[in-house]
Amino acid sequence: MIAAAVQRLDRSARQLAPFLTSVVLVMLSALPVYLPGYGQVAVDVGLMTVFYWAIYRPDLFPAIAAFVLGLWEDILVGSPIGLHALILLLANWAIVSQRTFFQGKSFAVIWCCFSLVALAAGLASWVIVCALNVTVMSPVPVLFQSVLTFGVFPFMAWFLARAQHAIIRPLDV
Repeated sequence: MIAAAVQRLDRSARQLAPFLTSVVLVMLSALPVYLPGYGQVAVDVGLMTVFYWAIYRPDLFPAIAAFVLGLWEDILVGSPIGLHALILLLANWAIVSQRTFFQGKSFAVIWCCFSLVALAAGLASWVIVCALNVTVMSPVPVLFQSVLTFGVFPFMAWFLARAQHAIIRPLDV
């Protein structure tokens, strides 16, 4: 009886691992860094985690998880509520709809596709923020953020792959 309850608890924890890992990483990325202008060009950790999980474990990271993660990111970084939620939801939808394309592809192809997603997400958020502020702001910070996010993605993918193999893989056994 106790063993069955422990097994169910273990299975539930493993199924929540992608979402909880993403929440913690977004929290860590939102910690204050005292560098001038850093907030404008900080890497988009939420986008990286959504991209990774949407390709490799969409069964454990549904669209609602992307939406909630985006709301959490909006609250933490002080962006308009719903901005990251919309961006991450659209990114999740786009990636999951093309998931068969990603199957069996090399990391270089996945990385190149991520660069397009990061640029599209950055431009979409720039357009939305410009529309909300009723002014055209400089797109330079968005481009820097996209480039930094693109550059950090291999390290984040490596970390998430390690987490997937250590925590989630036993679900398949």
